[in-house]
Amino acid sequence: MYLRISGAIRRLSLLLGAIAGAGTALLMLTVVPDLIARSFFGEAVYGMSETGIFLLVLIVYLALSTAQVRKEHFHVGVLDSVVSRSTVRWLWIGRHALSALICGVFSWYATVGAVSSTLAREQSYAVVEYPIWPAKIVVAVGLILLTVQFLMDMTDAIMNPQYLPNAAHSGSQESAGAL
Repeated sequence: MYLRISGAIRRLSLLLGAIAGAGTALLMLTVVPDLIARSFFGEAVYGMSETGIFLLVLIVYLALSTAQVRKEHFHVGVLDSVVSRSTVRWLWIGRHALSALICGVFSWYATVGAVSSTLAREQSYAVVEYPIWPAKIVVAVGLILLTVQFLMDMTDAIMNPQYLPNAAHSGSQESAGAL
């Protein structure tokens, strides 16, 4: 049962990573016309700056859990090379637990902010009215999925005595393109 749930969550993370990748293309499609309009006509395309900010939030926060699924976050492994394999496993359990705790606190804070912002239908009032609350929801979702991924990695390390942090997980071999 755990393997099915963890596989589904990993596939969801990879799907959101693909959406983040598409967000990168959309960001280019919003920035280039705005730059051309500013350069040649001296006028900005209204709403493009705000859209670019939302897309940046989407790109970063939806890709966080994808990077963790694919083991692409960086880590410093100096201590890992001087201790035994079983000690390395316990170090990783601690690292994943601490990461989940810290990310969980950020997730809670982001979720409270997203709920509050959504209920108030928070908007920015620059040249155009632009809703802020969808970006806050994206931040909360991204952080929650990253927290869940850290918890799943910790569980994997606890359940597998031969745990290797960079070893391919059954779900990590999937690419976003395979979805």
